Amino acid sequence: MSEPRTSERGLRIDKVSLVHHSGELDEYAFESGKLNILTGVRNSSKTTTLKVIDYCLGDRGSPADALKAAVASEHVEVSTDLRVDGRPYKLTRYFTHGRMGKIGINGDEIAASDFSDWILNELGWPNLLIPKGLHPTSATEQTPLSFRNTLRHFYRNEDSWTSFADKEQEFTRRAVVSQLLGFVRSRTAQANRDFDLARAKRRLNEAEAVDREVRESTLQAVTAISQNLDLPLVRSVEEVAGARRELRRELDAVYERRRLLTEEIQGLTDGSPSAGSPAGYDPSLTDVYSDITNRLRRATEEVTNLGQLLEEHQRSARTVTAEVSRMERLATSIEVFDTLPVRLCPACEQNVDPHRDHDEDACYLCFQPVDDDKRQRRAQVEIRSLKSELDDLDDVIARSRGDLDSARAHQQQLHARQAQLAQQLNQRRAAELAPFMATLEGLAAQIAQLEHKLTAFPAMEEIFQRRTDAHRSVLSAQLLVERIEKEQANSTAPGLSPMDRCFIFAERMNGFLARYMDTLWVAGQVSIRDTDLTFYVGSKPWDQGLGAEAKVLFFLAYSYATLFLNSDLDEECAFPGLLLLDNPYQQGIASGVVHQALTELAEAAHVTGTQVISTQTLRPPSAQHTIREIPMLQVYDTP
Repeated sequence: MSEPRTSERGLRIDKVSLVHHSGELDEYAFESGKLNILTGVRNSSKTTTLKVIDYCLGDRGSPADALKAAVASEHVEVSTDLRVDGRPYKLTRYFTHGRMGKIGINGDEIAASDFSDWILNELGWPNLLIPKGLHPTSATEQTPLSFRNTLRHFYRNEDSWTSFADKEQEFTRRAVVSQLLGFVRSRTAQANRDFDLARAKRRLNEAEAVDREVRESTLQAVTAISQNLDLPLVRSVEEVAGARRELRRELDAVYERRRLLTEEIQGLTDGSPSAGSPAGYDPSLTDVYSDITNRLRRATEEVTNLGQLLEEHQRSARTVTAEVSRMERLATSIEVFDTLPVRLCPACEQNVDPHRDHDEDACYLCFQPVDDDKRQRRAQVEIRSLKSELDDLDDVIARSRGDLDSARAHQQQLHARQAQLAQQLNQRRAAELAPFMATLEGLAAQIAQLEHKLTAFPAMEEIFQRRTDAHRSVLSAQLLVERIEKEQANSTAPGLSPMDRCFIFAERMNGFLARYMDTLWVAGQVSIRDTDLTFYVGSKPWDQGLGAEAKVLFFLAYSYATLFLNSDLDEECAFPGLLLLDNPYQQGIASGVVHQALTELAEAAHVTGTQVISTQTLRPPSAQHTIREIPMLQVYDTP
């Protein structure tokens, strides 16, 4: 892609638009190669217009914070038409919920937090991380050198006429100045190298401290474990593996001895011919115990079944008793329910009309003849039948209860016999195993002890691994320090040296200030020390040797010099091509001085093809070919 022409390099503002809720627009157009002065009474949106440009250039705050509530409440969006190295873009900020944190770029939206990366790429300015501190070797983190850091040096708002930028850290100011003058890449590379080296050395010191602590604690911990468990003292992971193998062989030998002894005991308990039987014990006890166990199981099942059968009979008896009670209650209340009409058929659940045609002595549901006597006789028949059934159930319950008692007694006898046989079997086995018990117990204790020792080896390995990891961390940190120390930082910028660049920029400021030597400026020549980018006026730093009025003039000179960066230096400098000056009438400086300064800035914009946008309430200087007045018509109520 071809390089932009000199007059097009950097930023230019074409137009600012504010959209009201009604859809009406407030638009302000600007020209390049001129000083555009926004004039009007107080609260006529002069400063607001500059704030709109600033808001569209990546401010992350809310509309109310950036533009004040009175302005934000009257508009739905604001936009800025600008050119970046000659390419047109329209930046839009929305005041609707869900879109306040986004910026529209020619119709596409990005997050406000991503705007700096986008515009730095479009401008071709370096997108760098810088150490967060004056001294890279003592900084603990890095921070981005964002577009808005540099913007604060060519957008001078009302709060920054006595400082390079409002609330700016010194390390940021130095980075911005080196960016404007074109040697930020080499200067930041060196600073980041120092930062990386200092961080690597801190990590090396930390790793060495951890390594020393681990080495001391490793020996103490392994020695304590070895002494407590009666293990050989080991000093490495390899010695741990050897001790584990030796202990595992010893444990396998004990397991083999126990297996052989168990086989011998199994032969005795199974009654093998070679084993024999101890005197006084019947070898058929096992078979008898098995038979008794089977009989006890069958007796238990019989008791369970009889219990369930008895429960069923008792449930049936309770049901019949309830039926008898119900029938007796029904018989005594026949006369009461005689006049109660039936509303629902008990068979099909259809509604029944009690007034349907039927004989007086007949049922109006089934039309059969009925009277109280027949109802009573029928009820008595049912009651007698139910009581007969209940008598039969009582007999069955009595027999079932007797059978259940007999089964339970038999079960208890079998259970007692089983317990007796179990005791005899235990005594027999105790007699058979008595010669082996001491040996088995000794083997079990030996196995438990060896297995407990084995559990210590993973802990030892972890301890030694921690020592190994700590040592590796030290080696890694040492290699990183050595690699960074061997790297050769590019300490020079392409083209002019940093000293030459600082001299050229300072001379451009002095050329501007020379016009005021007999009036306001009596402090001396401006110079810039290239090592730390401190601005000197005479022999003193600028902030120590200047009064408030002189500081305003100093920053007018600083702004003036930025307009010539492209012509004075080269493509490496971050050339803004734009100045935004909000109310340069500050700190009581005479209006005539400001008029003269603005005229000089207007002439510089005309010569360099750059753009200056300023605000003021006084009548602007008259220079038709370099100064354009833009009257502001909208007046906002003060809060």
